[in-house]
Order: sequence, then C-alpha cells, then structure tokens
Amino acid sequence: MAEAGPLDGARWARLCLPLREGEPCGDAAAVFAPDGPGGAAVLVLVDGLGHGPQAAAAAQCALDAVSAQRGLPLPRLMAALDEALRPTRGAAVGLMHVQAGPRGGELAFAGIGNTRALRARGAVQQRLPSQYGVVGAGLPRPVAVQVLDLAPGDWVLMFSDGLDERLVLPAPLPEWQRDPALLCTRLAQAWRQGADDIGVLAWHWPARNLGEGR
Repeated sequence: MAEAGPLDGARWARLCLPLREGEPCGDAAAVFAPDGPGGAAVLVLVDGLGHGPQAAAAAQCALDAVSAQRGLPLPRLMAALDEALRPTRGAAVGLMHVQAGPRGGELAFAGIGNTRALRARGAVQQRLPSQYGVVGAGLPRPVAVQVLDLAPGDWVLMFSDGLDERLVLPAPLPEWQRDPALLCTRLAQAWRQGADDIGVLAWHWPARNLGEGR
C-alpha cells in the first residue's frame, strides 16, 4: 500500500515494492520536511544496487544520511551520501529540493545512476536526467543540479528503473488518479518492468485557484 501525507500545502505519496513478495525492498523513497524556516522539503528516491537484503541495507543507509543532513545543498548532500554508502554495495540516488509558496515555487534536482524524475504541468512533462555513476563509489564532478519553476497544479515524480523509463502521465489526469497514493499504485501497475524492485514517489501542488477537481 502506498504511504501518503501532506507537507506545506502540497500532497505526496510513495510506494516501494520488492521484486519478490516477502523479500526486503532495495528501493526506498522519503519526503523530509524543511530543515528550518524558509528551507526546502527534500524528496529522496534510492535504488540499492541489485535487490534483496544488501540492496535494502544500502537504501536505508542513504535515507538515514539524508535525514541527518537534509539541510545541506544538493551537491554536498550527495557527497555525504557517497561517503555514508561506501561500506555498502552502493545505490542510485535522486535528490530533490521543493519549495511551494505564495510567491511561486521551485524544484532543484540532482540524480546519480538509474533514477528518473519529471515535472508534469498539464500535457507538458519535462524530464530531469541523472548522471552516470554509483553513489558510494565516487561521484561525477561536478554533481549537476537542474532547477525548474513550480506552479499550482504541477506534479513531480521520482521513480526507479523498476518502472519503464518511458512512463508518462495521462493529461489531464483522471479525477480518480489525482490522489498521489492512488497515482503511485496505478503507475506501479501500468509501468512495472517485472525484473526489479519498484520505487515511486509522487508530489503534487494542488491547484486550488484553478478549479482542479471540481
């Protein structure tokens, strides 16, 4: 079942499923509240290399490191994860800062390895590519950070390569899929590759002033 929650006017959900039922899941996702007033929320998607217990341990190690140091800029946070994951088998990691407020919003994304991210604004879906590498085995220099604006009504997705990289959202989203938890479940059903763990995180800034959902 997808886990969901609110955060600073936005809604989010995550769903992580192991390759085989009953195994630990090597994919993990989380949303961390801003580290102080005026800070950005941190969205994290981790895909531990392979699957099973060692992949799950790497993914949890990454989440623990983000939790402890989430106030760092993205390149420094990625470097902290690289150091923390050195004793593990390593992971692909996507990190995102999101801010959504009365003066507009912004996202910043850094990804290493087979993590995928996109911003969906109506029918326009912009992908945010990751750099080649493995977190825990040294990082590319510099770690690239991509920045996009955010507006009410936008969706942000982060997902692992357990889902087809060609994944797209219907535009407009059917009413029943506008709940982030239901959307995560639907995407896992429709786009699963079938040979790996799944991790997907959906974040939505509701368009209260645009009549969404009426």
